Amino acid sequence: MVQSGTIVRIIDKTTTVLGRCIKVFGPAKKRLAFLGDVVLLSVIWINVKKASRLKPRLRKRFALSTLHRALVVRARVNVSRLTGVFVRFDDNAVVLVNRKVVPVSNRVYGPVLKELCMKWPSLGCVSRCII
Repeated sequence: MVQSGTIVRIIDKTTTVLGRCIKVFGPAKKRLAFLGDVVLLSVIWINVKKASRLKPRLRKRFALSTLHRALVVRARVNVSRLTGVFVRFDDNAVVLVNRKVVPVSNRVYGPVLKELCMKWPSLGCVSRCII
C-alpha cells in the first residue's frame, strides 16, 4: 500500500534510487495505491556514480526533485493469488514509466509478480525475475 508521502525504492536501471510519492492516479477519492497502480513521485536520492556516466541530457532528466510517473510493483501488503497463496514483499518498490505505462529503462531489478506482467506486458519484457 502506497499513499501520499510514502518513500519508495526505484528498481530500474535509471540512476534514481529513492522517491517520495506525491499523488495516486485514479478516481478523485483514491488515496491508496496497490500493486499495478500508477503514482506520481519526486526523486529524493540518486546514485551519483552511475549518474556521472550518463549523457548530460539524461542526467538532467533524472536529477533530484524531478517528477515522474511510476508503477507500483512491490508493496508491503499481503496479496492473495487464485491458488490461495499469500505473497508479501519486504519493501515498497516502483518502476518509472511514461504516460502509456511503458517502462522508461530496459531493465528491472528484483522480483515482479506474474499478475503484473499479464496486466502490463511491457513490464514483463524488461523484468528478469518473475514470480
